Amino acid sequence: MTSARDIITPHMDAILEEARALQIPNDVLGRILLEQVLRIWRESRSLDDIREELEATIEHLDPNEDFAFMRP
Repeated sequence: MTSARDIITPHMDAILEEARALQIPNDVLGRILLEQVLRIWRESRSLDDIREELEATIEHLDPNEDFAFMRP
């Protein structure tokens, strides 16, 4: 069974490769991708729901930090 990740990953790899070839900075690319994610989410999610999703993501940005539900 094909997952959403299986569909998206090759497209994302192609986007990253093309951006590198065109010397588009990662920061610019990231902002545009985030803009597109927000466009997709706004089609079916409330602004409060999107805000909560982004806040949860921000709280877990540090890869060395344990998640709150994890035991030490």
